[in-house]
Amino acid sequence: MELMDEHGIDMSFLLPFPTMKTRENNDMIAEAVKEHPDRFIGFACIDPTAKDARDELKRSVSLGLKGIMLDPEYHKFFGRNMSTVEVLMVLCMEHGLPVLFNTENIVSRGGEQYYKSLDQLAFKFPDIRMIVHLRWPRIGELMRSHQNIILYTGGHHNTPGPIPRIEEVGPTRICLGTESPVNHPALTIRDIRAKKIDPVFRELILGKNAERLFKDLF
Repeated sequence: MELMDEHGIDMSFLLPFPTMKTRENNDMIAEAVKEHPDRFIGFACIDPTAKDARDELKRSVSLGLKGIMLDPEYHKFFGRNMSTVEVLMVLCMEHGLPVLFNTENIVSRGGEQYYKSLDQLAFKFPDIRMIVHLRWPRIGELMRSHQNIILYTGGHHNTPGPIPRIEEVGPTRICLGTESPVNHPALTIRDIRAKKIDPVFRELILGKNAERLFKDLF
């Protein structure tokens, strides 16, 4: 919160690290949101391969968490547990939950499988906001095909994240993501402010897009 105050971040999506102990982590996120509801919007981590995945999703909603984080790299469900993921998507649709697909090493992890899996999910569930990293394979194609895909910025190991060509993906579905605490939020914010982007587009990325795309969560 001190870093948020220092760098002008009013609210943050608070996500747990991927883990097999999803219940404990989700409880921790819910407690932080309860203590600071004006600063944090909580996401729950769900492991689609777990037997209690559906129950944990429903429990997380009852705790006041407003989004879901899935990690196809850590829980390894793309390509072999897609039917289970689709069942979870139905629940997300019913509760209006956005879904963030978290993966740090997307460039080095079977790009075609990631492309096909997101293409399939975004097509079947057009009402769900699906949030992915800028490095997602063939992201330009996916965004042209699916209006429900949203990008977040963010670097890795003290390296600011890339910003794609605005003319390729458009300026209205890119949101600030800092990868804090792995990355310092100032790195991404200063990088975006320094890039040669139209000031109007820059302000969209730094907050106005998130305010519009997720207004029901605030």
